[in-house]
Amino acid sequence: MGFLFAKITNSRLMGTMGLRTALKIDNDRLDQYFLLDAEKVGIADYVSIKNGNERSLYEEEERLMGGLGSDRISINEKEAMYLINHFGNKNLEYNKELPGCKEEYIDIIKNEADNVDYESLFLKISKKIETPIEFINYMTMRIIGSDYEALNFFSNYYIDDMNITDNEAVLLKNKVVPMKNNRYISEFIFEDDIYYKSKIGFNISHLNGYYKIDSIIYTDKEKVDFNIVSNELRKKEYISIYNVENIFCEKFIYDNPGFMKSEFECGILLTEFKSNNKHVNKDIYYISGDINAMYYINDTQLVVATYDYYTEAKVEKILIEEYSEYIGLNSKYEFENSLIYEFAQIGYDDFYDFIEDDI
Repeated sequence: MGFLFAKITNSRLMGTMGLRTALKIDNDRLDQYFLLDAEKVGIADYVSIKNGNERSLYEEEERLMGGLGSDRISINEKEAMYLINHFGNKNLEYNKELPGCKEEYIDIIKNEADNVDYESLFLKISKKIETPIEFINYMTMRIIGSDYEALNFFSNYYIDDMNITDNEAVLLKNKVVPMKNNRYISEFIFEDDIYYKSKIGFNISHLNGYYKIDSIIYTDKEKVDFNIVSNELRKKEYISIYNVENIFCEKFIYDNPGFMKSEFECGILLTEFKSNNKHVNKDIYYISGDINAMYYINDTQLVVATYDYYTEAKVEKILIEEYSEYIGLNSKYEFENSLIYEFAQIGYDDFYDFIEDDI
């Protein structure tokens, strides 16, 4: 077996990374695509392509990495094998089933991995944190995700289980409040089967270009009503409706393999994520802050949702310039909260009927 190359997203601090390896096995080539999840999962997804053509290999890489908002960096064979071994053993530790054709990589997990400088590798697969606000948001995410490996990497003391979360929790919103003397407070809402709110106080330091946690104080979590959570997460949505020809859907999906695809009864919803994770550097973080636009397509309509005027104009310009022979802009709306997912889920085939009946 010969190693050809490996690349990975430097999204370790978001909790998940896309890893692609290419191997030469006898006269065949095997491309492997791993989704690595540090939040009590391990290897969350695995797909392989044997002797794939350039298009199929590209599409699978975009599906895996396109939505993670991170740079793709090269790593060597020893580093790639170490990560597969490291995260695969998390599956065993957390009693999570290994995904896909595990026979293609199980030996990497079973065999002892070559030693690597894990501190150097961890920094390589993590983006450089630029500000204390960004640091607090990332550390709050790591706490909610029970990712103590990352927390201890960025701490000046050992952090054990904080017992804030019970299951596979998700940070929905966080507000970072700066205090005096390098102290910050996170006021956050998270989902852990039900909804909770809580606060964490951080005391941090900055040395040699890296932020570190010096101490943490946290309050008990409180249950939060669903309606309060919905109101907290509410944001304006700008909807544009286009008439389309049938061929548009196939062409649009082909042109954008990195968009996340969700199929519904009457159409397909494509989610376009931002090319970076700059939303983590804001004093108020939202889980949906990485969404650039959403596209719901059926036989007669394209419904596009964006979340600020700049993105709305940019997306409209791209659609008109690249797909004018297949689509035509019909109308625009501005809503106080997001509707496109509800529209797709309910099963309407016409957005005008949806807003007439339900809004």
